[in-house]
Amino acid sequence: MDSRPREVDSLSEAADGAAAKIEVEVTKPRNDKRGYRRVVLPNALECLLISDPDTDKAAASMNVSVGYFCDPDGLEGLAHFLEHMLFYASEKYPIEDSYSKYIAEHGGSTNAFTTSEHTNFYFDVNNDCLDDALDRFAQFFIKPLMSPDATLREIKAVDSENQKNLLSDPWRMSQLQKHLCSNNHPYHKFSTGNWNTLEVKPKEKGFDTRLELINFYDSHYSANLMQLVVYGKGFSSDHVTTIFISLQILCIFPFPLTLSVFAESLDNIQTLVESKFCDIKNVGRKQFSFPGHPCSSKDLQILVKAVPIKQGHTLRVLWPITPNIRHYKEGPCRYVSHLIGHEGEGSLFYILKKLGWAMSLESGEGDWSYEFSFFSVVIQLTDVGHEHMEDVIGLLFRYITLLQTSGTPKWIFDELLAICETGFNYRDKSPPMNYCANISSNMQIFPPEDWLIASSVPSKFSPDAIQRVLNELTPDNVRIFWESKLFEGQANLTEPWYGTSYCVEAVPPSTIQKWVEKAPNEDLHLPKPNIFIPTDLSLKKVEEKTSFPCMLRKTPFSRLWYKPDTLFFTPKVYIKMDFHCPLSHSSPESSVLTGVFTRLLMDYLNDYAYDAEVAGLYYAVVPNDTGFQVTMVGYNDKMTTLLDTVIGKIADFEVKVDRFSVIKETMAKGYENFKFQQPYQQAMYYCRLILEEQTWPWDEELAALSNLEASDLENFLPHMLAKTFIECYFAGNIEPSEAKSVVQHIEGTLFNSSISVCKSLAPSQHLTKRIVKLERGLKYYYPAMCLNHQDEKNSSLLQYIQIHQDDLKQNVLLQLLALVAKQPAFHQLRSVEQLGYIALLRQRNDSGVRGLQFIIQSTAKDPFNLDARVEAFLEMFEVTLHQMPDAEFKSNVNALIDMKLEKYKNIREESAFFWGEISEGTLKFDRKEAEVAALRELKKEELIEFFDNHVKVGAREKKILSIQVYGCLHSSEYEKILHDAPPPHWHRITDIFSFRRSRPLYGSLKGGAGQMKL
Repeated sequence: MDSRPREVDSLSEAADGAAAKIEVEVTKPRNDKRGYRRVVLPNALECLLISDPDTDKAAASMNVSVGYFCDPDGLEGLAHFLEHMLFYASEKYPIEDSYSKYIAEHGGSTNAFTTSEHTNFYFDVNNDCLDDALDRFAQFFIKPLMSPDATLREIKAVDSENQKNLLSDPWRMSQLQKHLCSNNHPYHKFSTGNWNTLEVKPKEKGFDTRLELINFYDSHYSANLMQLVVYGKGFSSDHVTTIFISLQILCIFPFPLTLSVFAESLDNIQTLVESKFCDIKNVGRKQFSFPGHPCSSKDLQILVKAVPIKQGHTLRVLWPITPNIRHYKEGPCRYVSHLIGHEGEGSLFYILKKLGWAMSLESGEGDWSYEFSFFSVVIQLTDVGHEHMEDVIGLLFRYITLLQTSGTPKWIFDELLAICETGFNYRDKSPPMNYCANISSNMQIFPPEDWLIASSVPSKFSPDAIQRVLNELTPDNVRIFWESKLFEGQANLTEPWYGTSYCVEAVPPSTIQKWVEKAPNEDLHLPKPNIFIPTDLSLKKVEEKTSFPCMLRKTPFSRLWYKPDTLFFTPKVYIKMDFHCPLSHSSPESSVLTGVFTRLLMDYLNDYAYDAEVAGLYYAVVPNDTGFQVTMVGYNDKMTTLLDTVIGKIADFEVKVDRFSVIKETMAKGYENFKFQQPYQQAMYYCRLILEEQTWPWDEELAALSNLEASDLENFLPHMLAKTFIECYFAGNIEPSEAKSVVQHIEGTLFNSSISVCKSLAPSQHLTKRIVKLERGLKYYYPAMCLNHQDEKNSSLLQYIQIHQDDLKQNVLLQLLALVAKQPAFHQLRSVEQLGYIALLRQRNDSGVRGLQFIIQSTAKDPFNLDARVEAFLEMFEVTLHQMPDAEFKSNVNALIDMKLEKYKNIREESAFFWGEISEGTLKFDRKEAEVAALRELKKEELIEFFDNHVKVGAREKKILSIQVYGCLHSSEYEKILHDAPPPHWHRITDIFSFRRSRPLYGSLKGGAGQMKL
């Protein structure tokens, strides 16, 4: 029997001309207290209304069942281009960018995406602004304006977006897979679009792209092909407060009147939806269908050797299969991918890893629709694994044969069902905007009762369905894509859109059979039962309902912070442990060795702890600025079992030479691939290198890694752990006595046993991260050629304005300024000037040192000129700020207050905030409340004064760092800036480390008055 709760909306049918309220059972999680209602408007627009009295954010998403499969021939990218254009303006709101400006100024954000068969638009906004936000949003689908000027500008934005992706291996390999399919199927198409497909080629053929765009919109964007989700309280904040006070007075809160409260709330949301979206035209367009599979027989039994941009060897094995969506209740692909992708003892990955051939393995359903699907296995190979590709394929097919002939054990399905049901019923609350976008996409695919659950819980055991998928994973049906830079010179073909070099060979089943026969004889077998599946999901009693973390325990070895779950009531726990080890990053060699240690630790844990991750208990061990960090989050039931294992591995750590070699190879490729990062990412790296004390450049770390042997790690580790202090944070469904006991056990294992390598850290040896203080009145600039400048056309600018160290009043002024300026900056620099697809303004916080940063990536202008455009924007914005009406100022203040008062949605969000205060040493757990109080007292004149002192062009207090990364299109400009004398008040950084040593540093926030004492 299905124990999941269902909500029935049993409302009477609507009168003619009104929305039809259709009775539907929506399967929802056990811990979901929201109300849901399905409504179909007279224009056939299908809607799901969601009422959440606890939400601080309202949101909406419109899914349109039209994607790039519908692009007309010769106008590749038109559907994606239309997605961009709808943001500009509408007949009702003709001022360009008014929608995005309204959303940004009222605490929200907005975005959209285009896929093969749908386009999804979504936003969130402060709750009391839903009415006006929906009114603007609805105009996308009623009467948008697409002016000739905006059309031409936005084609450039689409082209810039495509330029950003040209050297991205995931984009390149995805398009190569599409290219090697039937050109009669829309899967073959190029989805993004560029200047050539949207401007040059149409003109050559006599097409007007704008008219084609309008025709496409008019003929395809029909209400009957749309699915809308709207999420809100359904009441004003004052109304909600009045309702719940009344219920408390009546002593019947929270349950007896909940349904009637939801009904009234849903009625209000429905009224909004009916008034805003009823004017969307229904042109009676039939649902688009694309029958047939993209692969014909000539596209199967092939081996494609492709040359990637980055170092590494990847093996992608694909089979066309029956789409899982047709049997989503049975979930055959989930069952099969669970086994093929398993990483425990006896699994394919376990064997490949033991042989030293693979770094990772993933499997599952890839690109799919109702008509077609691909099942894929993706293996990251080592250098030795690359040489044994045929053996790897042989072992893969041998394991598949094992699955095909072993039957389908029901206990494996039952385990999966238990894991999926628990995951669904105790699903963390997500941001409303993401929730809406996910559900509206589901509405296109699933029946109404499954809009929330979708295919996440396979509830029917069907051995036949599972066997059917397994029987499709055959050598007759396979496509193998093998990626390596070693194929340069062998690849004689070029994919037209991204320029990927490749060649194709036939691989008949007889060849694969030979590979199977010659592959090593290893003990492949099914996984053992999963011991980490939670069985105790009860909630602990909270004796003291505290709002903030408290320090439970402090010794010379550790400090324990504790926060019980008083908000979410889920059987989950969140644990952070920072191991502070001064030697961990004292040199490039020690930093690399710390990285090798954490990766090896994760590698050793994987065989045993993979099951924990499958069961919803996530863990990670990663290096950080002062040592390394252990994180665990998930169900508390088996948490201590896993934590004991992690700590035990640290205590008994041994260096296995074979795994050391694999980890070293993996890290070396990571360093070598650094130069293929996008220019804006390189600019961010240089900024961090300049500002942060004791950070090491990637090339020095690579050089250090190249000379390391396993013995170096064996010698280093005891020295690193000999001085250790552990900062701990335990939150969620765990009692304080249990948290104390766990930490005490950790101390006993690591510090107090006869073989302990860890010793306490003296107070004088605690590390703090300190930040370079820039000079007032100067602009420092650091020009650099892009590390991949031979191929990379984009250049990038990062202009950082350093303002202050953590201060309550200054913080809120900076936050308010960023809120007010963010959208105008985006609109001017990206939409109007079309400098590039990436053009943004955001705050920056380096260990409590705060400021603003502009980031622009562009082929249109070189970084020096991009810097000038930022200055021009600031001069323009100065006028806007000084002329800001008082009402607009107050509205922005209130929007920021609403954002700060937004409740945490899950334990991860809450813990991230509190852990940030602990790790920085500030311990201002009431920071948000204090900042709200400061905002309520803020005056417009103070914001203007703050801007004039710190941000305004030419301000005497202004401190600027301009990072300029030059691509190949601007190499001459780079040479010029190296030889030209700096402009007045500019100072060029020629050597990062000399500069860093010469500058004073901000004091650490750890150890200040009233703050953390080390």
